[in-house]
Amino acid sequence: MMSETEALPFFERENDGTKSEPAKCYVAGFRASGDAAPFVRIALPAAIVDQAVLKGAQLSVWLSAGDGRLILEAGSVDSDTLEVARAAGPMREQTLLTLVNACIEPDHLSREDDPIGDLASLRAQLVEALAKVDGALARLRHG
Repeated sequence: MMSETEALPFFERENDGTKSEPAKCYVAGFRASGDAAPFVRIALPAAIVDQAVLKGAQLSVWLSAGDGRLILEAGSVDSDTLEVARAAGPMREQTLLTLVNACIEPDHLSREDDPIGDLASLRAQLVEALAKVDGALARLRHG
């Protein structure tokens, strides 16, 4: 006698024991409800999956004027999925100032080919950004 079992789809990163390392592959398939072993299992190379997902997500980063936090936005991802992505990494704590601090760390600078040129370029961009902020403030104050 045959019984019906619900097939539950799954998609997960293949765990190689380290969550900090990039995945080498993802596994998709179906499991019977209540069973950990899949009855259909397809391994997909991580590079193919990551590129397809990131390309399709249409990611962009915004800067919050109030607290300098970075805000991750995605053009083609629903808000629940985007919230999972935001919660998964350090982006919630990243601000313009934390990025600048990381950029000027001696260990980081020692890995750059031209740290003096890079910092000069960064300074020029920050000066230009401050001029734009000053202009926006002046427009708002004078109506």
